[in-house]
Amino acid sequence: MVVAGLTKAKGLGTYKLYIDTVTGPSSYTTGGFGVTIDDLTQIERAIVMAGGGYLADVASINGNTVIIRVYEFNYPATAAGTAKEVGAGTDLSGVPFTIIAIGR
Repeated sequence: MVVAGLTKAKGLGTYKLYIDTVTGPSSYTTGGFGVTIDDLTQIERAIVMAGGGYLADVASINGNTVIIRVYEFNYPATAAGTAKEVGAGTDLSGVPFTIIAIGR
């Protein structure tokens, strides 16, 4: 894990940069799973990258918690597109997710 201070525009305080890799849940919940970042009190922006052949995005941010939605490739592609959200209950405990967040 890396947490570093970043200077914000003068008079507006400072930001922190957070980078860490976590593993997914053993039973995925449709809509995404939450990762709380204790080093931040408010996340302003975040991105996530998934390993193991999965795709991921930040579904939402609430305070210092990032909700990560996970997708798998939909092959062959259907009308739904080339990726679909993994099913509820999918075991992602062996899948690494790298989170980069900026907040305070």
